[in-house]
Amino acid sequence: MRPYRAVHGFTLIELLTVIAIIGILAALIFPTIGKVRETAQRTVDANNLREVVKAASIYAADNNDRLPDPAVIATQYPNLGSGPYAWAGILAQRGIVTDAAFYFAKNDPFYSGSAPASVVQPASPTTIATDFGARTLSFEFVGGLRMGDSANTPVAFTRGLQTSGAWDTTSGAYKDTGGHIAFLGGNIQFYPNVSATDTQLTLTNGTKGANIRQAIPVSARIYATTPSGGTTIGSLTGTAGLAP
Repeated sequence: MRPYRAVHGFTLIELLTVIAIIGILAALIFPTIGKVRETAQRTVDANNLREVVKAASIYAADNNDRLPDPAVIATQYPNLGSGPYAWAGILAQRGIVTDAAFYFAKNDPFYSGSAPASVVQPASPTTIATDFGARTLSFEFVGGLRMGDSANTPVAFTRGLQTSGAWDTTSGAYKDTGGHIAFLGGNIQFYPNVSATDTQLTLTNGTKGANIRQAIPVSARIYATTPSGGTTIGSLTGTAGLAP
């Protein structure tokens, strides 16, 4: 007969130690996974913004080198909506960028979880789609630019940038962590802010500064959909550029 050997389980202290280790590992891993996903989504947003700016350049090639200008579009196609809706609407009406998802960042607190089906009404491409025209877009757009303007001129940027050079916690598509800026020369870059010496914008007089209104011509205007309770430089009617 074999001698009986008692089988010992884990003690309470050992179990608590294992649980504590698992908790520590989870605390280290989960934020990292979230950060990776957030960074990956920002890359998608940058690519979308790049395509929209390319589309605006294509539009300009057939429009006397003028990029979309909501003030002009409103007189030609009043049903395309105001400001940024008209900016996006004219590109869809011309068949250049028709995917509404290009105008929304999934990390945006004001993103509803799904993009509208279209930018313009399929049966009436000179009319903005009802769902699209009721949404808060994740980007602000500059209207009234020409292809001959400086390559350092901002064309579009992540919603919520303030004249101080920081992104607003409430209005920012990424809250106050920063945003992308797309320039006329084709460069798109993510900035935590544009107030630091090494991140400031090139103003229209060639100097450096944080106020994006001073980085666009005084004849240009910034258009945005301002979220509830927030503030944006742009507006539906447009905010004019400023001389440095």
